[in-house]
Amino acid sequence: MMILTTLSEKLDDQTSRVFWRVGTKRSGIIDVKIDFSHEDSDLISELSAIQYLLFEEKVMGREPGSGSGYKLVVSKGAIKKLARGKSTKKHAQKFAAFLQNRMAGVQIEVSQSREFMADPKSCVTVLLDANRQEYANTHDAVETPAMGTVYVTAHAVEQYKERLSTGDPKKPWASLVNRLKHPELRIRNLPANVLAHKAKKYGTADNVEAWGHPTSKFTYLIVNDNGRRTLVTVFEREQ
Repeated sequence: MMILTTLSEKLDDQTSRVFWRVGTKRSGIIDVKIDFSHEDSDLISELSAIQYLLFEEKVMGREPGSGSGYKLVVSKGAIKKLARGKSTKKHAQKFAAFLQNRMAGVQIEVSQSREFMADPKSCVTVLLDANRQEYANTHDAVETPAMGTVYVTAHAVEQYKERLSTGDPKKPWASLVNRLKHPELRIRNLPANVLAHKAKKYGTADNVEAWGHPTSKFTYLIVNDNGRRTLVTVFEREQ
């Protein structure tokens, strides 16, 4: 089990200090500034810091593709509720979206313990500007060789999981991303009635693309909005 422990302290309605550690010997301090004022700035800052540590700094030694095998020890009980979809703090839901999507299945424990945390007097503090566009984004950006940057929606992951007959259903996000990164994905021609149905539901006839691998039945429906590709759903069709 890989464990990340965080503890946040509110400084004002825009800034908070987040202490973090992995194990007993690796730790640090992040001063987080959000781009709006809110009384729950410490909650939002802690969620932003967790994303920064997991996906940018990769403090676990690699970039997680699922919550399996990971544990977050956090200082705010609301984070656990947000991960379960049971929190009333609507303003923090998008900042916590990664807990239900990319990190689905992660174990969460609540603690305010300062044991083994860094000392502000001897630790260099990292500054993090947590803008909403990046840290409250419910779509995960994935770099692919065939399509370029693709933004993956939670709906697409859920649809993929429901249709998955091979691969690892316990890690649907990682499994889907692995398929999207295949260099031989190509635009797929769909019957006019199918494309029309999908376009009506997700976009327009001009901005919907269907991608797939020549030997796979999986089709990835992409909405191309002026060059920004978003994966909106996944479906399977007989060859």
